[in-house]
Amino acid sequence: MSDGDAVTITLDVTDADPEDVSAVARQIPEASALAPGTQVTVLPTATRRGGLFRRLLGAARVPVPRATRCTALLVRGYVGIRADAERASALAPGT
Repeated sequence: MSDGDAVTITLDVTDADPEDVSAVARQIPEASALAPGTQVTVLPTATRRGGLFRRLLGAARVPVPRATRCTALLVRGYVGIRADAERASALAPGT
């Protein structure tokens, strides 16, 4: 990736609690793995797949609290963390 790239993360909480910071953080790449200045955005809803009935209807959308998403970004090493009703985003540290 080059400076100025952007990554959007859609979370999957099929086997996780959407309020569990560690479960959310595991789905976000380490900031050090991205180019400096890369913007990472975590969407406010996650997918949750279920059994046969759910597969026929499609995955459910589950809200993930803003505080959980922002804390997960902090845990993974991002800076400049900010959030609104639509998304939480941050930058990979560097230049």
